[in-house]
Order: sequence, then structure tokens, then C-alpha cells
Amino acid sequence: MSAFCTRCGAPLPADQKFCTKCGAAVDSNPPAASAGTKQAAAVTPATPPASGFGKSRAIAVAALVVAGAALAAALIMIGPQSPPSPPKSSTAAAPPRAAPPAIRPDSPAAPPAGAAATAIQASRWEGYTNTRYGVMIDYPADLFAIQPPPPDNAGRHFTAEKAGARFHIYSHANALNFSVEELQAEDVLDIGDAEAVKQDGANWYQVVARKEAETIVRRVVLSEGGATVHRLEIAYPRTAATAFEPVIARMVKSFRVDPAIPEKAANAADSPVPPPAGKSATKPPEAKQPEANRPEASEPAWQRIDSIALGMRIPGYSGKAGVSAEVPANWTKSDMPEPNVIEFQGLESAGEDVLHVLFRAERRGAKATLANEAKIIKTRLSEGADNYRLLSERTTQIALRPAIVFSMQFSGSDWPDLLREDVAIIDAGQVFYFVTFGAPQARYAAASNVFTHVLGTIGFAE
Repeated sequence: MSAFCTRCGAPLPADQKFCTKCGAAVDSNPPAASAGTKQAAAVTPATPPASGFGKSRAIAVAALVVAGAALAAALIMIGPQSPPSPPKSSTAAAPPRAAPPAIRPDSPAAPPAGAAATAIQASRWEGYTNTRYGVMIDYPADLFAIQPPPPDNAGRHFTAEKAGARFHIYSHANALNFSVEELQAEDVLDIGDAEAVKQDGANWYQVVARKEAETIVRRVVLSEGGATVHRLEIAYPRTAATAFEPVIARMVKSFRVDPAIPEKAANAADSPVPPPAGKSATKPPEAKQPEANRPEASEPAWQRIDSIALGMRIPGYSGKAGVSAEVPANWTKSDMPEPNVIEFQGLESAGEDVLHVLFRAERRGAKATLANEAKIIKTRLSEGADNYRLLSERTTQIALRPAIVFSMQFSGSDWPDLLREDVAIIDAGQVFYFVTFGAPQARYAAASNVFTHVLGTIGFAE
């Protein structure tokens, strides 16, 4: 019966003292073991054989480990050259990467909404005060440049040429006693945006509308029980809304009226400070003030005209017909062929049509009514213009006489730019008086106070 080496399990010839396989000594009295135990021992030796093949495999594995570590260190030093390709045998999907956070339009990191936004500089804020009407506003002086004052000192115009924006402030008497609702409705018609955003209160309203490539903000405040109207209008490119809206919001919020300012300015002008005792009354040099805050003339530059003295007459009418009113002092009288018409014109601006105000007197017909006269003049204007649009029409009183006032807009071959005209028809008994104010649309907002001032100072010979 063959025996087996108890160390490596190799078969041993009978009476063998040493194992020829591993060299272990053979126990001459081995314990009894079952056949299953002997077979298991032969298949799964207790100790790995120390053969030459086992040693070489261990050395090879160790060499591969060292080479792999060296290669990894070299890759780390060189850095990644290109993204690794996923293994072809891999079927598991890679986990989704988190998306980058979205940039909100109002975030400081958001790009400007338009090219004009790059020209927005609103870090140096100054205050403007109109000493005639007591109107005040804060505005960015590094963005808007103040323009020269108008002759009547009714307001001021500001421009931001690089940013394509502008704003103006002006005040005028509410000669036609319009309500907040009526003024607001007229502004919406004037801009031509039926979907304009409107807000209003007891003595104010605001309209935000779109006109071509601009956004227009108009804020109007009434003071002295509605007798005076103060207007702020700001226009800026729609493409730069993100950059402009915070600036506009601050300007609108600062727009206010202090009725005490004109009185304070007048008192300061009438009451010079007396010199200290023992000092001569020499006038000190005038301190230079920022242009936006410099006191302006308290008295407007107006001239009162008398149509009778200027030669107005109605042919075939023996009664007295004449009108007097205040017009800007620097406007000049035009030569008119009709004896019943007198016209005054303003100065030209950048090649545009001149501003004008026209007075016409006509004898009342046997069956003439105020409404019929308004219909006749509107028909004449619509037939004579390539493009005529009625903006508004109201029945009111002017100098305690019944009147109709309407606004129109024209465009065509005779008017390269839009022309705006306001017409008042006044029933003075035996005579109808027509007062017309015209201006290019671009200049209308800043000059329309002339029309209201004329109507507020008008008088009739009858």
C-alpha cells in the first residue's frame, strides 16, 4: 500500500524515509485517515509549494506593480492631455453632471441687454432745481449733460448722446383746467401706444410706453390745486432696459415739487445781506455754482402782443375785433398776407421747422356754431395733409368763453418729420378766434408750454 507525503501529498514508495518531491521526513507511524481526507490533502495542500514556477510568478506580479506605480507617477507629473475614452465593455451610464447655475437678468454678472448699456455711467448724481416752479430732480451728471435754459425758464433739457437717452422737465399753467384722467389720456394718444402701462393718484400720473426703439416714461405732477402742471419725460433705448431701469427708477422717485422755492428765490433776490459793521458795501465776487444748481432768472422772458396795434382786422366787419396774449420774447412776427391773421415764430433748431403760434379772427356766420367751426377746420386740415391723425378733442372754457381744443399730428411731403399742432377755437360772441400752436414732434414736448401760456394769458377786445 502506497503512502503519501504528509507535507506535499506526493505518493511515497514503501519504506521511503524522505519524500523525493519536497524532501520532508516521512513519519513511520502516520495516523489513520479516511480516503476522502487523503484526496482532499492531495488536491489542496496546506502550504503553497515552493516550486520554481511559483517564485517566478510572484516576481512577475511584483514587477508589474512597480511598473504600474512608476507609470502613474509619470502621468501625474505630465498632466492630462485629453479626456480618456470610456471603456468599450462598460455598459453602466455615468452619473449626470450638475448644470451650471443660470445667470439672472438682474444679476451683476449678467451681460448688458444692448450695446448702449456699455455707455451707462451713473455714479455721480447731482440735483437740478427750477427756481421758477420749484421742481426738483436727482440725475446722474456723468451720464446726462444739461442743456441751456429756455427763454421762459419753464424747465430744462438733458441729453446722454453716447447712451442714446434724454430727459426733460418743464412746467406750465393748466389753462384748460384738465383733470389727471384727461391729461393722462392725451399723453397715451400722443405716444401712440394703446398698451401703455398707466398709474395715477390724486394729483399725479405716470405712463410707460413704447415708441419705435425707445421706452418713454412720462410722470406728471399737478400742484396748486391742479392749476400748474409739472412734467418729467425720460426716453431710453429698449435694448438697454436692464442697465437703465434702476437709474430711471431713482430719477422718477426724486421728481418732486416744493411750492416754497420760487418764493424763497424771490425773497433772496429782494433782500441782499447787509455788510458787517465797519466793512464797506463792496460786492463780493460771485461764487461759481454747478450749472444744475445755479439760480435762474425768476421772471420768464415773455412779451405781450396786441393784435389791434399790430394791424389785425376782419374785412367787412365794423365791430372791434382783437386779441392780446403773451408769447416768448425772442419770437418774431411773420409777414402774413391775410389782414385777420397774426403769426409769431420761434428760432430754428438744427434745421428743423420753426415753432409758431398763430392768431386768426373770423366773423361769426348766421348759423355758425362752435362744433361746426371745429368740424370745418379739421376737414380742411385732413384734406390738405398726406397723413393726418386727430389725437384728442375737448370742450372747455378759455377766458370764460366757450372753446374747443384739439390736437393733431401730420406727416407727408411738406413735413419730413412729424408735425404736431394744437388748435383752440374760442367763441367770443360775434367773432370766432382761432389760436394754433405748431412744432416738430421731436420738439413738441419741451415747447408745448408756450401754447398753454398763451391761452392762460389771452384777452379779447370785445
